[in-house]
Amino acid sequence: MKSELLYGLVKDYTSLSLAGMCKNAGKTTVLNRILQDMGKKDVSLALTSIGRDGESTDVVTGTGKPRIYVREGTLFATAAGLLHNCDTTGEILRTTGIHTPLGEVVLLRARSDGFIDLAGPSMNQQLIELSAIFKEYGPEKILIDGAISRKSLCSRRVTEAVILCTGASYHKDMGTVIDDTVYVSNLLQLRAATGSRVRIAIEGWQGKKAPNEKLLLLDWEGSFRIPEPGKKPVDVLLDKEAAEYPIVWMEGAMTDAAIKPLLMSNISLKGRMFMVEDSSKILLSREVCEKLYKKGAELTVLSEIALLAVTVNPFSAYGNHFDKTEFAARMQEAVVLPVIDVME
Repeated sequence: MKSELLYGLVKDYTSLSLAGMCKNAGKTTVLNRILQDMGKKDVSLALTSIGRDGESTDVVTGTGKPRIYVREGTLFATAAGLLHNCDTTGEILRTTGIHTPLGEVVLLRARSDGFIDLAGPSMNQQLIELSAIFKEYGPEKILIDGAISRKSLCSRRVTEAVILCTGASYHKDMGTVIDDTVYVSNLLQLRAATGSRVRIAIEGWQGKKAPNEKLLLLDWEGSFRIPEPGKKPVDVLLDKEAAEYPIVWMEGAMTDAAIKPLLMSNISLKGRMFMVEDSSKILLSREVCEKLYKKGAELTVLSEIALLAVTVNPFSAYGNHFDKTEFAARMQEAVVLPVIDVME
């Protein structure tokens, strides 16, 4: 792995998450390299996972996996039911009140080097709360290891930066892996719409909106109209007055179910801009998103996500390995980010 490149990418951020396109995408290998490099620089670290990670055998495929290795002094949060799997000596600092199927998440400090098994919170808000607890102990960096395709982990509310991990385990066809990875990375790199008036209008509305208000129509001057609560986007945009407001703010997630009726209608979407909090909220399939673009619509966000790199794992847990040189080269041609082979 290009260790110096990886360290150089992450060193300026105080919190980082690893998001996987699939299981066995190489997240733990990347995490271990980051932990190793930070350890050499004497950077104090805090570590947890969304869901479970760090087990020696994949619970789905039965194949072996690299374990998470931490150095003495590292903070880590994991479920109480997994403490017996950790061979580092751990000092329990506190309980968190966050519960998982494997027990309450507890905060520990490693008192020796060793392997750990992580199972952390499953919800973004819990991760935010846990990060606040970590900060009370003064780590220089917080690392969060993602579970399967938990794109919500990429939210700027959770961590400052993201590394996207992909690999041959995602699909047996290399072209499909590359195309889908490019699609996700492009979404994660969506730029924020310019215009402070729009931001001020949205934040003001959020501060006093009713719980069932999910849509907002805006123009670039910050004027807005609140559609009738419960109305679907297709019904809102059928209203003639909607033409005066080019921006459609969608509170929460943007899903295929919300967008497909628009694609099937005769509504013109040319020049229409759909906006969400950040690109982790865009849960559109690649097919639906491409059709939305073809109809002339744009996607934008209120807050940008710092996607730092794409890592590629040419080995598959299912046996369909890729040529590592070809895989890395083709991925690098397809994305504008640094591409790092986790097996190098």
